[in-house]
Amino acid sequence: QRSAACRVPRLARVCSRRAAEVMGSSVLKEVLRARRVTQSPKKVSKKGKLLLTQTAVHDLAEELGVPSIMAPESARDASFLDDLEALAPDLCITAAYGQYLPKRFLEMPKMGTLNLHPSLLPRWRGAAPVQRALEAGDEETGISILYTVAKMDAGPIALQRTMKLDGRETSEMLLDTLFTQGAELLVDEVFPRVFSGELTQDSAPEQDESFVTKAPLITKLEGQLWPHNETAKQMRDKIRAFSGWPTATLPIACTGSAAPPQGYRIKVYGADIMETAELSAEELARPVEELIYLKPEKAAVAVR
Repeated sequence: QRSAACRVPRLARVCSRRAAEVMGSSVLKEVLRARRVTQSPKKVSKKGKLLLTQTAVHDLAEELGVPSIMAPESARDASFLDDLEALAPDLCITAAYGQYLPKRFLEMPKMGTLNLHPSLLPRWRGAAPVQRALEAGDEETGISILYTVAKMDAGPIALQRTMKLDGRETSEMLLDTLFTQGAELLVDEVFPRVFSGELTQDSAPEQDESFVTKAPLITKLEGQLWPHNETAKQMRDKIRAFSGWPTATLPIACTGSAAPPQGYRIKVYGADIMETAELSAEELARPVEELIYLKPEKAAVAVR
């Protein structure tokens, strides 16, 4: 029997597959003490059929001996909410979960629900904050740990950490970095302040609504590059932003005979910007590994 003074807080963790795989081991070891993990099942396609399978974090939770693993398809499922309510969590943690958390969920944990969001809120609220930051050419981004409220990504900020960008990061690379950093900050800095009572949802600073920018879902067509209408920097930043999905694509026309040119759209996985004056005639003649587009602003973008 534990006394109230030394009782281990009960945690429940809810997150997406990608976030779970990146931050899983460090946070799960902390959650293991609380014995609660909630994870949406992974959807995979097999022979045209959509199947539900265990995610990497589900496997890791089993490996670490977590006995209570819930995998609801929706956070609104009544049976899931009943089970979670029976656990009486003190604190819930979410990361890129991608589902609306109902009022009943948010009212359960006594200490609130903390969310890891990979942007410097209130900039880039929404489903694709990392991609939108790169697409916009932001020179810095960061991780926000905030309290979850009914309005998306609008809760008080428990902690933020800024990261400078040098123009070479891709969305996949940056997501890994930010969620890893966020998991460490959550365990090392936020948990102690929350569990001691120093940090609460009421004491955390509110976001300034006048600085809100939105990060809507990405569509497949957004990955298309248009060399005649976009600057070298715009093309480079789109390639960085959409490196995971949908992947940037470039229209080209190929011909080598009397036949009419054939149009193709090729996938682009990397790009560099260079000054036009730095390019020699030999560099401009490279036809296969790298395509170089000269731009009116006296710059060029080389795509790979």
